[in-house]
Amino acid sequence: MRIGVISDTHDNLKSMQTALKVLMEHDVELIVHCGDWVAPFAVEFFSKHSGDVPVKGVFGNNEGDTKSIVVRNAKLAKPIEFAERKVLELEADGKHIAAYHGEDLPTLDALIRSQKYQAVFTGHTHQPRNELVDGVLVLNPGTTCFASEGEIIDVATVAIYDSATNTAQILEV
Repeated sequence: MRIGVISDTHDNLKSMQTALKVLMEHDVELIVHCGDWVAPFAVEFFSKHSGDVPVKGVFGNNEGDTKSIVVRNAKLAKPIEFAERKVLELEADGKHIAAYHGEDLPTLDALIRSQKYQAVFTGHTHQPRNELVDGVLVLNPGTTCFASEGEIIDVATVAIYDSATNTAQILEV
């Protein structure tokens, strides 16, 4: 299964539109958002512009109003599936996957070290990461908001995860 992984969109609709186009061009079968959607309209945007591709996600540390996001999401024709807790667990091609925003480093480290997952998707840092840590693929798609560590950056990125091979690639958008 090809999974599009995106994070830290921070309400940048133009960049989110470009990112979704890139993910669709790569024939993803699922989109996982690793948090920091920020406003309810961002969730609605993903629901409306992801075609037939389901979207699942977690909340980050920068959501403006999670209650409004949840209420608005429930009214959508194609609601986003949010993790009930801070970690979204998935399975694809026999691979166990966790998605977590990443704001708490000990929690992120515990998910990686647990050896329960073959892949851990994360966000928060706005920095792309695609590496094996003790046999676990740690994947951070970076950001689509063109900012990192308080600075404007020139590149927005997303990732494509291939569950058959447990590998990923980072793509500029």
